[in-house]
Amino acid sequence: MTTKSDATRAKILRAALARFRRHGFEASTMRQIADAAGVAVGAAYYYFPSKESFVLAYYEETQRASTTAARAAFETHTDVRARLGAILHLKLDVLSKDRRLLSGLFRSIGDPQSETSIFGGATRAVREESILLFDEALATSREAAALDPSSRRVLVLALWGLHMGFMLFFIHDDSPKQRKTRKLVDSTLDLVASLVPAAPMLAPMFATQVAAILADAGLLESPRPR
Repeated sequence: MTTKSDATRAKILRAALARFRRHGFEASTMRQIADAAGVAVGAAYYYFPSKESFVLAYYEETQRASTTAARAAFETHTDVRARLGAILHLKLDVLSKDRRLLSGLFRSIGDPQSETSIFGGATRAVREESILLFDEALATSREAAALDPSSRRVLVLALWGLHMGFMLFFIHDDSPKQRKTRKLVDSTLDLVASLVPAAPMLAPMFATQVAAILADAGLLESPRPR
């Protein structure tokens, strides 16, 4: 059940995102957002303490939509290639109208000091939900099931990192309906799907060298000494 408070928050968020899409993130102020939503500035700050908090809410909303759509697709697909394709193409569908918005946010997305950084603490929950989705996509793979937890985490992080690269390409893709990005996703996934069966053979390297690299970057817990 949606409460009055929930409805007010949603209205302010919709107004903020609409303004960011039309005028850009940097050019928009909290007062302008409040005016567009028909609320007092204090009310806007009550629900969203900063402009960055709108971006965090946007991350959460789009990831939630992507996760819901992908899990629905998982129910009809057992093939890993199809499941990975569902994650990536459905994510592009969700973001398809927001390339301008994402381009405007790119500076803060990539800034490690920004609250909205994709690797920051504030975005950890959204990041982990996205990573978990790739792990779920591998649930039907016998080869992935044979991996130890550390090696599987490395494989999942590699897939998530690949997805982030696709998103960056997508933001700058000026081809009609971003066909270049769609083709890049499909061509790359064809290759990835052919390599997944070899994962158990690569596990020793995953669990040592690659795991150590990711641990140094703070993307993986330090591998336990054997």
